[in-house]
Amino acid sequence: MSKVIKITSPEGILNEEQAVPVRLKDSVYRKRKELLTKRIQEKHLDFAVLYGDREHFANIEYFTRYDCRFEETLLIVRKDGKTWIVAGNEGMAYSYIIPYEAERLYYGNFSLQGQPRNNAASLSQMMESVGIRKGSRIGLAGFKYYETAVEEEEAYTFDVPYYIVRSLQKAAGEDQVTDFTREITGLPDGLRMTVRDANEIAFIEYQSVTAANCVRRMLKNAKAGMTEMEISRKAGADLRECMAYPNILAGERSVSLGLKSPDDFSVLEDGSPMTISYSARGSMCARSGMAATGYDRLGEEQKKEFDAFYENYWHAIASWYAAVTEGVTGKEIFEIVHRYVGDKKYGVALNPGHCIGMDEWSNSPVSGQSEMKLYSGLHFQCDIVACMTEPVMAAICEDTIVIADEHLREALRSEYPEVYDRVVRRQEFMRKKLGIPVHEDVLPMSGNNGVMFPFLLDRSEIFALEK
Repeated sequence: MSKVIKITSPEGILNEEQAVPVRLKDSVYRKRKELLTKRIQEKHLDFAVLYGDREHFANIEYFTRYDCRFEETLLIVRKDGKTWIVAGNEGMAYSYIIPYEAERLYYGNFSLQGQPRNNAASLSQMMESVGIRKGSRIGLAGFKYYETAVEEEEAYTFDVPYYIVRSLQKAAGEDQVTDFTREITGLPDGLRMTVRDANEIAFIEYQSVTAANCVRRMLKNAKAGMTEMEISRKAGADLRECMAYPNILAGERSVSLGLKSPDDFSVLEDGSPMTISYSARGSMCARSGMAATGYDRLGEEQKKEFDAFYENYWHAIASWYAAVTEGVTGKEIFEIVHRYVGDKKYGVALNPGHCIGMDEWSNSPVSGQSEMKLYSGLHFQCDIVACMTEPVMAAICEDTIVIADEHLREALRSEYPEVYDRVVRRQEFMRKKLGIPVHEDVLPMSGNNGVMFPFLLDRSEIFALEK
């Protein structure tokens, strides 16, 4: 592949994109519930029970549109499709957001401490009331499954609160409750791990544009002397749900901490590292680099390392985009990326690329051992996190794509022609301006994909591949 060069930033590179809001249709949720019912039958189960709480809401939301706001929740689906939602005081009214028939069960102990407990039924009694009996076969899904058992074998290892597990075991029998989580988020055939509908792609695209626009505004307005909180106010963000804490990190200490939220005390200096990220459910956009107006603002050690570190990093990004396509393996992606950032000084520890949904990281098909082939419908993040400690320099160029075969692309073109046209323009920009030969089945979800400035306080140049 050609070497990395710097080119003059195209006019309007930080202009906001315009996109019409897209809502996931009721029919999408109904189809997902049908797929869940079919999977229950295929696994010869009688019921699937999905657990959710405020942090771990995505599995239940995927099938219902209902997300856990204050309380724990159970979604129970019988093998014939009959559905129950178990909620506490504050979830009951909100549960009517579910776009199909579901019976509501009140469980007071899901309510917050100090609130009324308006029934005396135990959870195991409630399970019996929906038809769970001794010998019923139950698939229980938490937030994540375990590749290696913690204590028991994997099928009996749960990340669901113990009292819920015991209540189900009491109702059905201890050996009758097995893990169902991998049927939802396992790769490649977990129910949540494939985008099947043009409406889903259009929704992801709108969320991606929303997140990217917030990052653009912060990058455009960030100046030396501003606090992290002052930079964050430039995002112009609305109050829609985020799926991860925003990171606006100024200076070596904040960037080194990685997951810290913005504060009023950390001040951006010309020549210091900076990270800016923002998410809307379905997409994360992030940039990390040197907040400098030019080479003269860098420290002496940073000057020595700067070009090699950032050019190799962006070469890895460009190679990732060029390699990703239906049929390539996770191992191939891993090896391509590590040609450029495999040295330990880059500090790349996490998978270079992961799946995303309404939660920020749902799984990853990319590793040094993965023979899994990428497939159409993969909702995917270009996410390669590099961080040098001596001197402190960090690099992130994270954006969202969807891999879509010809059938899915044609559905998008037919149902959402404006979205399709934006996707095609982005592909052409990546090929012609950035020099990245992205495949036809790689759909960039915002105009930010692949765009990285050598200096975050200059922005007059971007990285590209020599033609």
